[in-house]
Amino acid sequence: MVDSATPEIACSTCGMTLEPGQRFCPGCGAMVLNTTELNNPDLAMIGKVVANNFLLQAVVGTGAMGTIYRAEQKSLGKTVVIKLIHKDMLDDSTLALRFHREARAASRLNHPNCIQIIDFGEMKDGRLYIAMEHVSGQDLARVLYEDYPLPPGRIIHIIRQVCMALDEAHANEVLHRDLKPENIMVGDRRNMKDFVKVLDFGIAKLMDSQQGSNLQTLSGTVCGTPEYMSPEQARGDDMDARSDLYSVGVMLYQLLTNRIPFSGDNALTVMTKHLTEPPTDPSEIFPEAHPALSALTLQLLSKQPEHRPPNALEVALELDRIGRGILADEHRRQQGEPHTVETPKARASRGAVAPRPTRQELSASTASVRPSSNGDRARPGVQEVLTQDLEPAPAPTPRSRPISTSFTRQPEPVGGSKAALWLLIVLAAGAVILVASIFMGADKGAEPPPPEERSALDQLHPEKLTADEDLIAVG
Repeated sequence: MVDSATPEIACSTCGMTLEPGQRFCPGCGAMVLNTTELNNPDLAMIGKVVANNFLLQAVVGTGAMGTIYRAEQKSLGKTVVIKLIHKDMLDDSTLALRFHREARAASRLNHPNCIQIIDFGEMKDGRLYIAMEHVSGQDLARVLYEDYPLPPGRIIHIIRQVCMALDEAHANEVLHRDLKPENIMVGDRRNMKDFVKVLDFGIAKLMDSQQGSNLQTLSGTVCGTPEYMSPEQARGDDMDARSDLYSVGVMLYQLLTNRIPFSGDNALTVMTKHLTEPPTDPSEIFPEAHPALSALTLQLLSKQPEHRPPNALEVALELDRIGRGILADEHRRQQGEPHTVETPKARASRGAVAPRPTRQELSASTASVRPSSNGDRARPGVQEVLTQDLEPAPAPTPRSRPISTSFTRQPEPVGGSKAALWLLIVLAAGAVILVASIFMGADKGAEPPPPEERSALDQLHPEKLTADEDLIAVG
């Protein structure tokens, strides 16, 4: 029996009368806040509906720009993530315009490793919001904390997916600007471990100051994360895709050594080191680090953008070449054959650069994973993957990027059988996805291929890559 002196409490979402002490409304499921919680502006938003469609259910994270909520998309009855931009950022009269521009650009990204933007806009009180797909898993920082050291094959698998997401973004003229392990979500799908989603594309640009410096946000803090910031970003210079690749290099360095290349007591110290100090070779910190991965890492961390790989696709291709080298070495070891290491100089002297696969060859590779007659989904054979040389030729296709002649493969050591088995799975999956990406990207604007040629990803990963998958975005 409720005391008559106890004031009635009503759900702020649906208006249903509630019993004292109830934490969730039995009518609509919204969280019921106490007085203390109501005074917290972030928690006070729980139970509110954004854009007449997104019911905010819980706070799942906060960041420099805003608060992230788990929400229900009422029109579809599915879980999504909503980021609300902090009110104190609304003093900038140009923020809304830039927010819409960047969110619209990010929403055009169409790749399984890119987070899907569902909606964005402005609330009645002027607050800006962006709705994204909800995915479960752990961020890369947590993976590193729990699983270090990671085998080379797993590192290759994760970073190449990051690169393929960047390739899609850069092709659409979207820079990330704040790549870091916390913005990389790693989860397991039904038939693929360590599936990657890259979060927060283009959002960091909103924090550029009106004075044109990339170093300061509207509130006077650092734009981006100093530990992962390229030298040109630290200087406030114009940036291109290679700035994001520098950040990839920092993450790769961290995966190899369990530490960042540059640290300091404050942001200025860290950024100064990015500008002036060479990174220590990863193999000096962790002697078991794979030499070819260490060499690629150091190239990605070059101070001058022109000394880095020219684009994300080239990095993905080099990762594939390193993986194939590990497999070949393991095969020779198992066969009792002498191990031979080909130096970059020897490789160049014999002209070991195969031409880029033709459109017909790519089509045939895609067709190799079409369903069999009984409806089962076939996987490409390992031998097929190992014999496909995806190395680009000097003549670029319409979507291909310029190729750096200095981007060469480093000597590779003999890997363990466990790592080789892992790489067999990774490369069988990765090469087909890469082939599909090159094939579809090369004919941008041309007639779409027949359905059976466009379904390479589905053949490899039978599950549909949709927002309904419980794979999160809390960056």
